[in-house]
Amino acid sequence: MKHHNKWMALGLGMALALTMAACSQQEAEETASPSPDPTNTPAEEEVVESPADTAGVEDEIAATLTMTAIFQDEAGASLADTTIRFTAGDTEAEYLTDENGTLTVASLPAEGTVEVAVLDLDGAETASAVLELSEGSVTDVTEQEDGTVAVTLLSGTDEISLSFVQQEDGTLSCALELSEEADA
Repeated sequence: MKHHNKWMALGLGMALALTMAACSQQEAEETASPSPDPTNTPAEEEVVESPADTAGVEDEIAATLTMTAIFQDEAGASLADTTIRFTAGDTEAEYLTDENGTLTVASLPAEGTVEVAVLDLDGAETASAVLELSEGSVTDVTEQEDGTVAVTLLSGTDEISLSFVQQEDGTLSCALELSEEADA
C-alpha cells in the first residue's frame, strides 16, 4: 500500500530537506511553499522555513522529536486504519494508523504546540487534543484544566511514546506510554 512506503519517503524527504538547508538557505526557503505531498511532517517544513544561518538550522534539527502514538477508543479497541492529522503552526500532515492503531511521526518540534486530530472516513474531525511540548527535568504528560495536554520532555529527549484515547465528547485523552520508555 501507499502508506507502507510513507515511512521510507519520510526518511528520504527529511534527508533531502536537511541537505537543501545545509547547501543553500535560499533554495530551502523556496521549498517551503505549501505542497500537497502528505509525507511532509510539520517540523520538516519548519526547518526549511528557518531564516537562521546554518548554526540556526542545526539547532532546529537538534530540537526535533519522533513520536510513536497508539490510538484507541474508550472501550480499548484500536483505531486501526484511521487517519490522524498533526498540525504544528501553519503546517499540517495526515497519517494512517496501522492495524494496531499505532503510527510513528518523525521530525515534530520538541517545543511548541502540536494539535492531534482523529478524522472520520469523510475527513471530518471526530476528536482532538492540543499538546504543549516543552523541555524539563523529567518526561511527563499532564492534562491541564483548560483541556490542553502538557508534554514535558527530559532535556535531550528525541523520542516519546504516547497513547491517545478517543472520548465520546470529542476529546483525546493522552498518557505517556511506558512500554518503550522503560527499555530506554
